[in-house]
Amino acid sequence: FRKELEPVLKEKGWWGEKEITDPDTGEVTIIQQGSTWRLDTIYRTNMTVVYSAGRWAEQMENVDDRPYWKYTAIQDNRTRKTHEALHGTVMRYDDPFWEAFYPPNGWGCRCSVVAMSERDITRRKVTVTSSGDSLGYIAKRVSDMAIDSVAAFVTPTGIVVSPDIGWSYSPGAAYRPDLAKYGGDLAALAQQELVP
Repeated sequence: FRKELEPVLKEKGWWGEKEITDPDTGEVTIIQQGSTWRLDTIYRTNMTVVYSAGRWAEQMENVDDRPYWKYTAIQDNRTRKTHEALHGTVMRYDDPFWEAFYPPNGWGCRCSVVAMSERDITRRKVTVTSSGDSLGYIAKRVSDMAIDSVAAFVTPTGIVVSPDIGWSYSPGAAYRPDLAKYGGDLAALAQQELVP
């Protein structure tokens, strides 16, 4: 992965050494743009989002049998308090909550969704909730100069939870393949299978 991505990043000026000049002193400093940590973050993020989109698609194909979705956090010392607050939340798959909170909900998020049947709900005595008036949007500071709107959900215990900036969406629902890439007989099949 790194061997393929590093040259692309260098070509775009996002990797390698670069001279910067301090505007106040005129002092020139050489900095390193990019890092193996950043490449690891890019790789893990891409893998997590793709996996999540695939899982969402599988779960959507099975909503007749398993219409309830349960938010599941890893529950270890790296789990964010806001993600922990959502752990165990169960709502129907078509609740608007999932449009903004289907994981991942930020950089390094390891949460997932488990599909459940009516029988699972009854047997485990699970409480099914709905987002109702508890779902909305709040403003979050992006930088000193910018504020962005993100989804917000108030848990039954009163904790306000929101995804990181840029993560208020469901990767699976957002995925739309480029159908122009399919030609010949495959084009008609792709149109039939991939367009709702």
